Amino acid sequence: MLTLISPSHLKTLISLSGQAIREFLAGADSNSFKGEAREAIFSFRHHPGDFSDEKLVEYGQDVVHAINHPARIEIRGKTKDGASQMVSKGIWGSQRSRAADLITQKCKDLGVGVHLKLAGTSSIEFNIDGVDKALPLYFIQNAFNEVLEEMKYQPGPFIDSQKSRIIIAADGDDTIYKGPNIGSLPGLLDSPVRGPLCAYLRAGGVFMLVSGNDLGRSFKRLVDGLPKEVYGRVLVAANGGADLVYVNAKGDPEPVSNYRKHALDFSKVTQKSDLDIYYIGDDGSKEGNDYPAFKAVGFERSVLVARKFLTEYDPGLKGSYRGGLLEGTKQFLEHFLSSHHI
Repeated sequence: MLTLISPSHLKTLISLSGQAIREFLAGADSNSFKGEAREAIFSFRHHPGDFSDEKLVEYGQDVVHAINHPARIEIRGKTKDGASQMVSKGIWGSQRSRAADLITQKCKDLGVGVHLKLAGTSSIEFNIDGVDKALPLYFIQNAFNEVLEEMKYQPGPFIDSQKSRIIIAADGDDTIYKGPNIGSLPGLLDSPVRGPLCAYLRAGGVFMLVSGNDLGRSFKRLVDGLPKEVYGRVLVAANGGADLVYVNAKGDPEPVSNYRKHALDFSKVTQKSDLDIYYIGDDGSKEGNDYPAFKAVGFERSVLVARKFLTEYDPGLKGSYRGGLLEGTKQFLEHFLSSHHI
């Protein structure tokens, strides 16, 4: 079973999302919002024709358009067989959850087999059932040796992951690098996480970025901040978990064999993994896209770096809470290096 949304279902999701975005922008009080939300509301009031389904998809077609349009629809990983993921952006505040619930019900009524996750402050991510941030973690837990071989992994001076079976996985925005702003797309190069992450990789550790965002953008934001000698130790899962690539010797993305075709088979395997695996994320909400990843590795192997521990977070994550966003990730990695005498 492919990890892709079919073309017909994609058409339905675009229609439902476009309608939800326009309904929000038409009814929202601009005085209740600021920043990009207020900008989108004002823009819609003056130019509603700029928010058709076609325009929203156009705004999300590449990074140049996307970072300059706070309301948009992104079709990610598109092929003749469908798309890896769709993301609707442009509904802020409490109305986003209500819109997601309404779209979910309509999808059920129409027999569209997708699930929705909230991400960031205004995005709703769509993937087929079974595809989320847990999927690449389940896959790597069951195919670690094969993936290391395909990556041409070489041990470092302190860590041989073939023997120790160590891997650290993490979310991107506000966990490994700052989240995006209008006209700005920060990456690892400018992040305080860069130093300890590179030290971990140079030591021989394997790292996997697990992002709900676009594969191409996520890959570039990470790899532009890495030295060439660690390329063979880095994986990038993106498009909500629908795609998994590794960094080849040239610094280019190389799809992991059979992931799209067989990853969902691995999600059904229940035997306990012997991997020494951690997941770092900034959202402890059960509706957030980090939650499936936390559950996949277990709360005792999770690291929650949210700015605050909110009331809607799963209480089971309290023991995993570190806080600090990027600084929390940096401190965890530094502690990991110290405890392994690196």
